[in-house]
Amino acid sequence: MNVRSLPLRLALLVLAVTTVVILVIPPANAQPRIPTKLTIADAVSLALTNHPRLKEAEASYQTALSTLRVNSLKTTLDLGSEASLERYPEERELSNRVFSTFSYADFSGTEARVDLSPFGFGTKRGSIALSIKQPLLKGRGALSDKYQRWVSARNQVAVRDKQLYLTRQDTILRVVSAYFRAVNAREQVKVQEKAVEIAKRVADAARRKAEAGYAAGIEATRAELRVADVMNQLQIQQQAARSALESLMLAIGAGVGETPELVDTVPDEMPQIPSLEEALNIALKNRPELVVSDLQIEDQQRLLAIAKDQLRPGLDAVAQFNSASTNEGFLSGSAFNTGTLIAGLQYRLPLDKRALIEQQQTAEINLEILKRLREYQLQSIAEEVGRAYRTYQSEKTSLEIYLNNLKTAQENLTLANRMMEEASGTNRDVLDAQAALTQTEANILSAKTGLYLAVLNLKNVMGEDLGAMFKQ
Repeated sequence: MNVRSLPLRLALLVLAVTTVVILVIPPANAQPRIPTKLTIADAVSLALTNHPRLKEAEASYQTALSTLRVNSLKTTLDLGSEASLERYPEERELSNRVFSTFSYADFSGTEARVDLSPFGFGTKRGSIALSIKQPLLKGRGALSDKYQRWVSARNQVAVRDKQLYLTRQDTILRVVSAYFRAVNAREQVKVQEKAVEIAKRVADAARRKAEAGYAAGIEATRAELRVADVMNQLQIQQQAARSALESLMLAIGAGVGETPELVDTVPDEMPQIPSLEEALNIALKNRPELVVSDLQIEDQQRLLAIAKDQLRPGLDAVAQFNSASTNEGFLSGSAFNTGTLIAGLQYRLPLDKRALIEQQQTAEINLEILKRLREYQLQSIAEEVGRAYRTYQSEKTSLEIYLNNLKTAQENLTLANRMMEEASGTNRDVLDAQAALTQTEANILSAKTGLYLAVLNLKNVMGEDLGAMFKQ
């Protein structure tokens, strides 16, 4: 075997393995694949899985959960060792010991600590120290530091959960709005393409009549100008459709630059909408912002109670035990017989209460502000629901008006064509009728989209889960 060829073979093997790994294992930050035929459910699912804002909210929620788990722990245990070299004028001595610390704290305010060194060598000695404290007046039960940290962490989890829900709702609303606006823009292109066809047909007829001497040349010129105008409107609408598709990809959080086919259209049957009074009652029952506000008030009430508690005298039952071995080696059971036990009561009376009183007053002011903000929030929600309901009614009325006008606009175009064929009308009548029909069809598309999005927005301000509407 040729030894010189080994490095080359090894390099080729490494290159081949690296290539396979790159091809088989996708990068961690790879963008999600956008299907060529994109349904509204697919768009919502992609956004809920990949949108950075939603991932940020999920990370905040997980962080809050982690903090709650940490604050739920009642015990901690540390292990360690130390070694030292001690030098004297005529000798050197190596000393070492192993030690551990166990601490305990519960929601009643009880705190305990055990420091144990099971053995020591050299100048180090085994030792044990125990301490315990039980509040009897100030800082006990629900006013203890441990309980306060735990409740604060628990409420923070609830707040982050509601914020995650709100971010999810907002993401769904943005995606659905962008999706159906893109669908509307695409359908508007079709309306303009139809308008171009009609304008070209009218222009051809006007040109033939002008060449045959049956119509004035200005008729053909007017028709040509209308063709140029509707073609310009078509290219503007095509650009708007591309922009709407880009906005959809951005709302999804991936796929900017891709052009999937949008499969779904605005549903013909709209979801059921309750009365304004019922919608308001549902909103006041469901809106997560009110839950967050209540949690903030609860936290502030607890802080006020703690501030008042700090003004009280403190009385704690305490006990301490300390013992150390007199000889090097392992700690023996006799250490418990020779140790020192101290037990008693500690009484503390705050004399200078200026800072404590200031803290209490600040807590009272903050609590009053939070209560006023909640009242304002109720008014704000009522205004949001009312505004969303009026928008829904307006869009519904507009759609009904445009649908009623559609048949009239179609009949008007048919009549204008007949009059032109019978030489009792001009191409201006046809062009005006065609423009009116195009505008009516465009208005119907926009109003239908606007009505559905108004319904969706009303559902959102009522606090209903939008994900359930799209099976998420």
